[in-house]
Amino acid sequence: MIERRTVLRTAGTVALGTTLAGCSGGEDGDQNGTDGANGQNGVTDVDVGPEGRLRFEPEEIEIATGETVRWTALSEGHNVTSHPDASPKCENPDDAEPFTSYEGDDHFAIMAVDETFEHEFTVPGEYVYVCTPHAGQGMVGTVTVSE
Repeated sequence: MIERRTVLRTAGTVALGTTLAGCSGGEDGDQNGTDGANGQNGVTDVDVGPEGRLRFEPEEIEIATGETVRWTALSEGHNVTSHPDASPKCENPDDAEPFTSYEGDDHFAIMAVDETFEHEFTVPGEYVYVCTPHAGQGMVGTVTVSE
C-alpha cells in the first residue's frame, strides 16, 4: 500500500517541476524570456552577466511602447546604459533620453550581484545599450520598441 505522504510528495514534485519548467522562457517561452508576449505585467526580464559570461540574455528583445525592461545582475562587474558618453556603441531614438543603471556620470559604476534596474520605454525605436566595462568585449544588447 502506498502511503499518503508518498503520493502527496510525488504530486508536489511533479507540480513544482511543471511550474518551474515554464518560468525560464526556454524553448516554449517567447524570445523575451517571459511567459507572455508582453512579459509578466508588461515587464521583460534580461539577465546581466549570466553564469559569469560577458553578455546580456537575451541580447535582443522586442516590446511595445509603455512596457518595462528589468535587468538583473547575475555576476560581478556589470552595468547597463544607453548613454552615448558611456560608449560609442550606444544609440537611442531621437526623442528618447538615455537610461543608466547608475546615478550621475560615473559610467563605470557597477551593479551589485542580484541588483535590478528597470526602465519604462515610452518612445518607440531601437535602443542599443552596453555594459560599459565590457562593451569592448561585445557586451551589447538591443531593445526594439514598437508603438
